[in-house]
This record gives sequence, C-alpha cells and structure tokens, in this order.
Amino acid sequence: MLSQKIENIEFSGTLEISAKTIEMKQQGINVIDLCAGESDLPTPSNIKKAGINAIINNKTKYTTASGITELKTAIARKYFEEYKADYSLKEIIISNGAKQAVFNAVQTIISDGDEVITPLPFYVSYPQMVKLAGGEIKFIETKKNNSFKLTSAELQENINSKTKALILCNPNNPSGVLYSQQELLKILEIVLSKNIFLIADEIYEKLIYNNQPFYSVASAGNKFKDNLIIINGVSKTYAMTGWRIGYTLAPETIIKGMNKLQGHSTGNACTISQHAALAALKGKQNFVNEQKRIFEKRKIFVENRLSQIKDLDFIKPKGAFYFFIDLEKVINNSEQVSNCRDFCKKFLEDKKVATVPGNVFGVENFLRITYTKPIDILDEALKRLEDFILRNL
Repeated sequence: MLSQKIENIEFSGTLEISAKTIEMKQQGINVIDLCAGESDLPTPSNIKKAGINAIINNKTKYTTASGITELKTAIARKYFEEYKADYSLKEIIISNGAKQAVFNAVQTIISDGDEVITPLPFYVSYPQMVKLAGGEIKFIETKKNNSFKLTSAELQENINSKTKALILCNPNNPSGVLYSQQELLKILEIVLSKNIFLIADEIYEKLIYNNQPFYSVASAGNKFKDNLIIINGVSKTYAMTGWRIGYTLAPETIIKGMNKLQGHSTGNACTISQHAALAALKGKQNFVNEQKRIFEKRKIFVENRLSQIKDLDFIKPKGAFYFFIDLEKVINNSEQVSNCRDFCKKFLEDKKVATVPGNVFGVENFLRITYTKPIDILDEALKRLEDFILRNL
C-alpha cells in the first residue's frame, strides 16, 4: 500500500505524454515530438570535454552535499557581474537539476497548512511539490488578455495569513511570456510588505527574444534579498538537460535547510556534471547566443505558420521555447473532440504528433508545443495540425 502523500499527488503530465511518445517510437512509429522541454542541440564540445576530463582525472568521488566550491564561486561571480547581486558561497547550493532545487526549497520553507500561491498557467510540478511538503496550493486565475501574467493587484487580493510563498516562473513555462522590470518590482514590493517568499524560477533566463531585456529579481537589490529564493541551472542555457545541474541562491538559513535535506536524500549533484557546469559558466558563451538565434528563427516561423491556421489563437512568446495555443474555437466547432485532452490524444493517434494539453498546466482548451526542432520538422508538424483541425471541424 502506498503512503497517503504519494496517493495524493499526480504523475507529471508532460513526462507521461513523453513516455507514451517514446513507447510509440520504440514500436517503429514515426512520431514528431513537440512535448519535450529541452534543446535539440548537442551540449557544446568544451563542456563535454570538461566532463570527460573530470572522469580521466578521477574527479568521480562524493563532493559536499551543497556542491564544489569552484562551481559556487562561478555562480556567485555570474550573479555579481550580470545582476550586481552579491551572494556568498554560503548562500548558494548545487542540486540535481532546477526541479530538485525548487522541490528542496519548498520542503525547506513550507510547514503543514502553509499556503503557496502560483498563477495559472503553472509548471506542472509546482502543485505536487507543495502537496508533498504538506502545504496547500492556491492558484490565481490570470487573464488571457494580459498574456496570463500575474499582476500585483491579483497577488495582493490573494494573500492571506496562511500565505508563505509565491512561485513565479519567468520566462514562463508553458506560455513563454516575460515579466518586465516594472511588473516584477511591483510584485516584489508586495512580497516584502507581506513578508512572504518569492521562489523565482529563472531557468530560461538566456532564452529571451525580440531584443527584450531579461530582468532577474536578483537585480532588485539587498532590500528584497531576504525574501528571495532564486532558482536557476545550466539545462536550458547550455543544452545540458541530462547532466542534471541546478542551483539556488537564497538566504543562508534557507540554504542550510536545503543542504540538510539534500544531505539526507540525494547527496551531492553528480560530480562529473558539476565540473562540466563549471566549464559552461567559465567558458566562452558563443553557444548561448547561437542557440538563441536558432530558436528565435524557429519561433518566428511557427508564429507565422500558426497565424495561417483557421480558428487558432496563441500567446506570442518572448522567452523559453514554447507556444501556448488556444483551442477554444476549434473545440467549440468540433463534433470529434470535446476538450484539450481529447484533442491531444486524437492528434497523436491520427497524425502522430505529440503535444501537451493545457489542463496539465491548469488551463483548459489550450495546448503547448515546443519549437526545439528543425524548421522542416516543425513545418511538417504544423501541416499535420492544420489538416487535423480541418478534418475534425
């Protein structure tokens, strides 16, 4: 018999669909996978070489649970040089990916009955993490005409005596929307005045398009520092999803708590991966700009192509690598599909294209696609999408 806390959580909606897609591919079925939230580009060679050298040089033993000093130093330097934020090594911890970093942060600050706020749409794992910590998740229904961005007024209205934290992903997964400096500062003022934590998931910080600036909450100054838990990693920026390196910058007391938890669960992040991540941060950043250039070209292509498909509407992304597509008109006009789950299931079965239904992100009648595929594959996928819609109206 499973424990009640495990019975109370759900499988990851995105990973469940990815597993089905992999199963179909193993059966020899030609599936176009627009689900996976990872770059299709290879990890840069200098980073791979650093990992290989770590093995050759026998850097294959345990490290301290919080990670190697060299990597924490590189992270501290990055945040000072890019955001003028001063973090000591005692305020940084390395984890097994940004997902574990968020999980450990939630476990560290949330007690039974504490409330955690997150806006819709949300990253699929946030609510389950809060449940596992014994907390209660509170969703704020944002407005499509504001690109599903949380406003300071909406946040203010939803904070109560039980509220402990706000989780905010910027740029957002699944919508790709980007918060401005002004929007974030308004949110931060409320976070400070109500003395709650902001868990800022900034894993997509280097995937920003349309010449838009990225504003990290780390830039806001020491005034807010005690209320900030900043999550980042190397997975998206350097095409290192499988290397599993994320990190957290937070007040020393929180880092100590996360270190205690990590020491009794996974221990340190992979030693080899830590040395590879160090090479990523300290090496030339040409790949970062080239990846962004490639993704922006794909984004423009998909945006133009989606605009040509009848009855589709979508949020124009400014960051990450997703489109969040509104299916409401399609579903209302269809006798074949009644919701986004039906749409994605039937689309996969009929046209062999894997997408993620919006309900797993808390929003009905939407679907998420990634554009981490070459343009010819994206073109074929969108042709199948258009044909599928025409045949099911």
